[in-house]
Amino acid sequence: MPGDAEKAPAPTEGPPSRTARQSDDTTGETMRRTAEHVQDPLEERPVTDPTVAPTPAHPTAHPTPQPVPDVEVVEPPIPGRVRRPADGVRLAAAVLLLLLGLVVADLASGTRGGVEQDLTDVTSGLPRLLLTLLGWLSGIGVLLLPIGVGADLLVRRRPMQLIQALGAAVVAGILVIVIGLLVQSGNGGFITSVLTRPTPTGHTAPLDIVVVSMLALLTVADISGRKWVSPIATGVVVATLVTTLLSGAMTLAALTCSLLLGWIVGLASRLIFGVSSTRPPGTEVAAVLVSGGIPLRRLELVDANDAGDRRYLGSTAAGPLDVHVIDRDTFGLASGRRLLRVLRLRSGFTRPPSLTLQSEIEHRALMGLALHDAGIRAPRPVAVSEVGPFSAVIAYREPDGTPIGELGDRLDDAQLAAIWQLAATLHRRRIVHRQLGPSTILLDDRPDDGPRVALAQLGSGDVAADDISLRIDLAQLLTTVALAVGPERAVDSAVAVLGEDAVLRAVPVLQPVALSSDARAALRASKSVMGELRERLVSLRPQAEPVEPVQLRRISVKGVLTLVMGGVAGYLLLTQLAQVDIAQVVSTADWRWAVLLVVFAAATFAGASLALAGAVQIHLRFVRTYMTQLAVAFSGLVAPAAVGNIALNTRYLQTSGLTPTVAGASVGVAQVAQFCSYFVLLVISGVLAGTGPAVSFSPSPILVAGILAVVILALGLLAVPRIRAVLTDRVLPQVRSALPQVLAVLQHPKKLTQLLGGALMLDMSFVAALVCATRAFGGEAPVAAIAVVYFAGAIVGSAVPTPGGLGGIEAAMSFGLISIGVDSGTAVSSVLLYRLATYWLPIPFGWLSLSRLQKVGAI
Repeated sequence: MPGDAEKAPAPTEGPPSRTARQSDDTTGETMRRTAEHVQDPLEERPVTDPTVAPTPAHPTAHPTPQPVPDVEVVEPPIPGRVRRPADGVRLAAAVLLLLLGLVVADLASGTRGGVEQDLTDVTSGLPRLLLTLLGWLSGIGVLLLPIGVGADLLVRRRPMQLIQALGAAVVAGILVIVIGLLVQSGNGGFITSVLTRPTPTGHTAPLDIVVVSMLALLTVADISGRKWVSPIATGVVVATLVTTLLSGAMTLAALTCSLLLGWIVGLASRLIFGVSSTRPPGTEVAAVLVSGGIPLRRLELVDANDAGDRRYLGSTAAGPLDVHVIDRDTFGLASGRRLLRVLRLRSGFTRPPSLTLQSEIEHRALMGLALHDAGIRAPRPVAVSEVGPFSAVIAYREPDGTPIGELGDRLDDAQLAAIWQLAATLHRRRIVHRQLGPSTILLDDRPDDGPRVALAQLGSGDVAADDISLRIDLAQLLTTVALAVGPERAVDSAVAVLGEDAVLRAVPVLQPVALSSDARAALRASKSVMGELRERLVSLRPQAEPVEPVQLRRISVKGVLTLVMGGVAGYLLLTQLAQVDIAQVVSTADWRWAVLLVVFAAATFAGASLALAGAVQIHLRFVRTYMTQLAVAFSGLVAPAAVGNIALNTRYLQTSGLTPTVAGASVGVAQVAQFCSYFVLLVISGVLAGTGPAVSFSPSPILVAGILAVVILALGLLAVPRIRAVLTDRVLPQVRSALPQVLAVLQHPKKLTQLLGGALMLDMSFVAALVCATRAFGGEAPVAAIAVVYFAGAIVGSAVPTPGGLGGIEAAMSFGLISIGVDSGTAVSSVLLYRLATYWLPIPFGWLSLSRLQKVGAI
């Protein structure tokens, strides 16, 4: 919080908060803004503390605190160099940006050139005087900036940092030279095509050695916040980029990668060698607290790295203080963990990290005041202040008590009631804590007052919380109490105080991901507690409909795989289509056949819907079933078609009322019907084409060997007794339980007709679609021969391990059409139009259908 020293004096205690806010001599701006959130309640209940005296206003500058001889400070020496966690986060982000930039530049080569030309046109249109000044600034700045940065580091007595900055610049320069030699020798490969452009004498440079070395030097020198160096350095770098782009000596992609590469080298150097520590020693912390009116006697370091804080134990005449020092060097630890949690969970379920020391210190003070105003015993801020330009300190008066994790089943009914009264108070005040774990809830029995509950920490919560956050807090507290006294006592005691309706609101969010870290650790030792707790809650109203869990995760393994496979599919698609003029393909097609092609493409989903409806005994709504098949088309973008088909259809049947076993078996029946239809149509079309059923593409020897290897491996596994036992004990009973219902469907004439008719309609519509695509470009091949091409192409496509058979189906069908007499141009255009209508066109509708089905709970 540099430059704001006047905002951080400790708050006074004793007079009401309004009086404190009216006087600049009694509290600082930070605590005033925080106290305004809880203004009226604090006026009604003044707070006094004999250890806190009025705090004089701090000057604007950051004076060096004078040593306090009466305070004993116990701590080891602070290391001269540290590795900042924030640098690791920045390095990962820079590497990710560099990789994404290279991929985008490779895929969008035409767009890249257009953007580069537009930027060149815009910058070249600047006034000539400004361009001349930019050229001078670039030329002179490149020479003088390293000298100025070096002088600044020497003035600050950081010669080792200067040596490391120069070393990083040299390493960056060597890296650029090596990459340039690779490009000149013709071995640049991907780098040459992405970062350079051809010239009469070869290629432009792939990277700018000046920009890369300069960024590496400035990053290691850590010029951020320097009054004069930082803006001058920014101006020099911008001027260098503009003049280099206008000269045409380098591409825009090369300049962008030069910036990122220089930043990466600088950050890597900072992580390897560390940076100069800016942490104030304990003597400065003690001096700040004493000057703020805290009569310290002793200050002892107890934890150097707790959630990114340094924790000290302060001793005063009135009792101990918990002193937290937040340093810039370690501030990224807690923020990084909280950022990962924000990315992992959906918005609203966790608080985003504070981006500055000032915002973090204000949040902690606000939470302390809000809990104190609500009458909840919790760490209460008694002093808040800056310690130099890069650190801040906040001192708490800690409550007494024993964690309920240590008390366990010794908790009596009165103590449990006190815990739930605490929860009721938090919910009534709309305060969410988010860390109500076994080590957070404290109990302190007083003979006169009875059991008293306290919070050991302020948590990462908020005031004015939303409903879902409050329910998560309740779910955490239920789990914490259940771990101590068992699910039955936990639920019964909660219902007695909060009421049945309030407690049941926690059921949808009763998930491990919503718990605090210590609650999850305790739950791993008692894995059955959460399941028993859910069963106990559900038993309160057994006649009620099952409650679906609230989706708390934003990122899951499935989501990551979907994103990765989607990126792969997109890359394959763009690479494939980069060689074809799609606009020409569409414009030259006969629109009448194209419209008919779209109709048959839509009919394929109707056939799949009828087949699935015929495979089950229950009635399925046609519109929802059709939307499910569209959603299957969307899932095919990121997974093999069979996988997405089975998963989504099984889930749809489960939500429609079938048990998981019957739903899986019914999808299997639909798949068998489609295979039978496929085989029958293949034989018929082969015979009609006069070629017999042997017509297909010769399989690859590698594919044949792979299939044989899989068969041999499967037979070998069946010889293992344990695997046979698994099949006998687990798989076969499920098959036997589902078989009667499946046979009942097959014995129903209407359902059987629907099942087989839908399967035939599915395959015939695909064949008709390929025929229409061929006719749209003037192809006159027989329908039976085109059908054989479709079936053979589908076989090859199903063997290709890419989403939707990308690449394999196109190549197989194109080769097949050429082999039956269609010229190569017509064959390629026909297949691309066919795939556009049957695969790519349904995808946006599939995404909309999937979103709608999820919204209504059909999937």
